[in-house]
Amino acid sequence: MEPPGGPGPGSAHPPPGAERAPGRWRRLRSGLRGIHRGSAVLGLVLLFAGLTNAVATGAYKWHLHAKAERLRADGVPVQATVTDRRDNVGRGGGTDTVQVWYDYEGVQHNERILCGSAGGCLRDPPEVMTLWVDPERPGEFVAANGNTDDSVFFLNSWGGIPFGLLVAASGGALVFAALVPTGMFDRPAPASPRRGPGPDRVRRTRAARRRGKGRR
Repeated sequence: MEPPGGPGPGSAHPPPGAERAPGRWRRLRSGLRGIHRGSAVLGLVLLFAGLTNAVATGAYKWHLHAKAERLRADGVPVQATVTDRRDNVGRGGGTDTVQVWYDYEGVQHNERILCGSAGGCLRDPPEVMTLWVDPERPGEFVAANGNTDDSVFFLNSWGGIPFGLLVAASGGALVFAALVPTGMFDRPAPASPRRGPGPDRVRRTRAARRRGKGRR
């Protein structure tokens, strides 16, 4: 027998766990509302800039290598005068540069190039250096020390690749931290046991109640 005011026989109890609050999807939606947009934007900028720098550095180094190989094979050798060495951060720093002067078909050209390899100049450069000049574009050449006319450029450094990847990794970490809601992967709290309606109470008649009072 159903208790007074209880649910009728046609009513259905909600399935266990339906009233758990908050559910995983509800927590996900609430967490997404709190995304740190500033951190996400900064992370995307760092990610894009780092990857761009790493890829551009690799592409520029390949360009210089291909250009040097082409000019060694097809260039016209000329003698150039080396002057004005500049040692910006000390020998071995990789930024030592020199000015080279040369004549090609009666026209004088000059350009600043790296003094040596990526390790810089270990000793003073010679006063005269051989260049292989592009006959169609006399302003382009490769010098005997392996550097081309456009070697003085910030992308001409192998260190740009790991640096760009490090910046990209930092940006990716910021994006991940901003997009993953706090507590998204926490285990849901256990639901409290649901109390049932309890046993049915026995309804006694007036006569039974009177007999009970008489026994007292």
